[in-house]
Amino acid sequence: MDLSVGSPAAVAIGLVLVVLGAFGASVAARSFDGGGAAWRFPLRLVPFGVLIGGGAALVRGWDLGAGVLVGALLVPLVGTAGRLVEVRRHRARRERGE
Repeated sequence: MDLSVGSPAAVAIGLVLVVLGAFGASVAARSFDGGGAAWRFPLRLVPFGVLIGGGAALVRGWDLGAGVLVGALLVPLVGTAGRLVEVRRHRARRERGE
């Protein structure tokens, strides 16, 4: 099996990894209950970031190590930013009495 950049096998495997990582990160973020361990939230997203980075490296031809590192750092960062926006919206609704 040829896994060079642009080969059909590399693109298919890379897309499967990206979709699995995105789905897993979405489920992990939604299932977070926030029970006093908020520092664990970004750590739960790291494995999915690794999947997304590895898949993107296969599809786009990036360096595998750099793709995995960027995925492992950016997915938790984006997840945390989304969680902060969600908390702020909830607080604003609560203060308005909705």
